Parts: sequence; structure tokens; C-alpha cells
Amino acid sequence: MTERSVEEGGQGGYRFLVADDHMIVRRGLQNLIHDQFKAAAIKEVANNKELLVMLQDWVPDLLILDLQMTDGSALDHLERICKEHPEMRVLVYSMRSEAVYAQRVMSLGSVGFLSKESSEDEVVRAIRRVLQGLDYMSARTELHFLEKDPEVIRDPFSQLSDREVAVMEDLLEGKGVKEISARLNVQPTTVATYKARLFDKLGVSNLIDLQALVIAHRQSQA
Repeated sequence: MTERSVEEGGQGGYRFLVADDHMIVRRGLQNLIHDQFKAAAIKEVANNKELLVMLQDWVPDLLILDLQMTDGSALDHLERICKEHPEMRVLVYSMRSEAVYAQRVMSLGSVGFLSKESSEDEVVRAIRRVLQGLDYMSARTELHFLEKDPEVIRDPFSQLSDREVAVMEDLLEGKGVKEISARLNVQPTTVATYKARLFDKLGVSNLIDLQALVIAHRQSQA
């Protein structure tokens, strides 16, 4: 990204790419960005395939990226995207759990994680922060990382693969094995394998125990 202030970007024009499979989210973000950055150039894509094609010809200053789109998880592409376009900053914007995903997406190259439950003010604050070259997490998560000793407070989800995390999140949302297999485009037996592995790694034997573990982890970050 070229050297310029956030205010200068608002006049000279930053380049934004919004990747989300919900039109209302894409349009809402576009309106919000245009309100803050009058001369911004904004493009949108609705799935991972469109995103990868777009980045071949047009690279923005900031990519605002949903984690889960209709053709699969963006986690499958995030690390490669960040390595291939080091000047582009990636802000993940998702309904997924920040407690589970924030560290994971930042380890893959994202500069931050923003919940879709955030207020408009927080969205603007996050965008301005990452355009200034800084990372972004919610105040609660940032405080957790600053104050807690990572050697003492263990993240039970760090040992899961990206696919195992995706299956876990779908299970927590009430999706069945067949529905998850269709969404991930894999066989039901593969989903069952991911489920068994993540249960084994987390030391749980059923969905109720898994839910309790996730809640306990989130409370530990409060």
C-alpha cells in the first residue's frame, strides 16, 4: 500500500474489495465506505472463485473478507492470498466466533478480525486502523492477548485444522453431517472423520460438551 494518510486516502481514493456472499452486506459496506472515503474505488465479489479471479487483475488496498461463502471457506485461500499480495491488507469480517478465529486468521496473514455484530462506528474504526498499517481486534480480544500469558491460558482450538474448525462451527449452528458435506463439497464420511478428530482433540464426546467448551473459552477472554 502506498504511503499516504487515511485522510489523504479519502481524497485521493483508496481501493476496496468486499468479498461476501450476501448482497445486503456488500451494499451496506459499500455505502459505509463511500460515506467515509468519498473518492474510494470499491468492487465486490460474491464467492471465493470470483475473488481469486478478481485479484488476478485488480488488487485493492484493503480486502474485507467474509470467512464463509457459498463455495466454501475463505480460510482455504487466505494464506496464499496474503502471500501473493503482500501490499494488500485483509480484514476478516465474519459472524464466526472471534474467540476461535481471530488468532487463526491473523496467523494466516490477515491484519484483523471484525465481527458482523459490530456497530457502524466500530467498522469505520477498524477500517481506518488497518489503513494506517495497524492490526485490528475487538477491545476485549486485544486486552486478552495483552494481559494473558499464552503459555498459561491454553487455546484449545489452536490444535484444530481449518477444516475441523469449519465443521465445528457448522455443528454448533445446528447443521447436520449431510448439510455440512454439501456445503464443503466433500463426502459425508469425510465430515464424520473431521467431527471425530475435532472431538478427540478437544476431549469432548458430544455436541453439548463441545458447546460448553466454546462458552467456557469465550468467558475466559472476557
